[in-house]
Amino acid sequence: MKPNLNHRACASFKPVRGVLRPLVVAVLGLAAAMGPGSALADASTAKTNFFANMSQAGMVLPVNASTAKIAPVYVKGMYRIDAPDGTLVAYTNEAGTITGKKSGFSIVGLQPGKTRPMTPKELAGLRAEVMSNLEYDKLIRIAHGNGGGRRILMFSAVDCPGCNHLEKGLHKVAPDMNTTYYVIAGSLVGRKNGGLPALEKVARIRCADNPGLAWQEYWTKRSVPPARTCAITPESADVDFYSLFAIMQGVNAIKPLVPMMIGEDGKALPAYQGMPAETAAHFAPERKPAVPRPSSQWLAAAIDGKAVQTAPASKTR
Repeated sequence: MKPNLNHRACASFKPVRGVLRPLVVAVLGLAAAMGPGSALADASTAKTNFFANMSQAGMVLPVNASTAKIAPVYVKGMYRIDAPDGTLVAYTNEAGTITGKKSGFSIVGLQPGKTRPMTPKELAGLRAEVMSNLEYDKLIRIAHGNGGGRRILMFSAVDCPGCNHLEKGLHKVAPDMNTTYYVIAGSLVGRKNGGLPALEKVARIRCADNPGLAWQEYWTKRSVPPARTCAITPESADVDFYSLFAIMQGVNAIKPLVPMMIGEDGKALPAYQGMPAETAAHFAPERKPAVPRPSSQWLAAAIDGKAVQTAPASKTR
């Protein structure tokens, strides 16, 4: 992750070009038992389907099913495929029928011939499913007042001047707000560019007994909890942040800026910092968009909890 820093308000991430373009037919067969081993089974199936579809599409990849690594991201039913050195190959679904990076998503395995980019309608459908399947329980929850029934996703970074400015503004109006933010935190520069000290803070905050309180105290007191044994490491925190950020870019939910807030409908929200009453109203329950239940075309197994997913029908354009 190589961001260009804009300290006036937010940081801008420079998009990386290059979307994998996919193809061919896949039917998903999963183990019916959804027990402790199901996550591994789902990931294994996703990897098998992805490489089978890409191979039939004639796509040449730097890795194969034997050498690639795969891991779930914070969207149920989506996975990150990496080369052995951790370099991203693509994000995909359980059926292996979508493939992409931050620059966009393509379809693979649904019709003969070459892969093709998703149409605007298909991408909107995927975006709706992504929002419906965010793993909010793994994010930092900040509730104000009665919470307002809101689920506002916020991308933030502990080394971001614009984020500091936003947090100060939100802290001032907190007593007047009824809303809930779910924060995915990272570093502007990433672990490979000197961001490990910042990511260490992120890991400590996320590992705290009360991550929400730890997050708020970081901004108000500039303190972080003591280090403790936890599944979250500075490295994994960076991957978590970058993966979700890239997926949101890929489905056209956000621009490459931090801080960034997204409403329940997958649309970016302005980082409003006006008068307290106006700010509180901006994120209030009354402003929550009506979001119809999305179809289960791309992330069907995740939405419906089914063990078998058939690749959805699609027309060539």
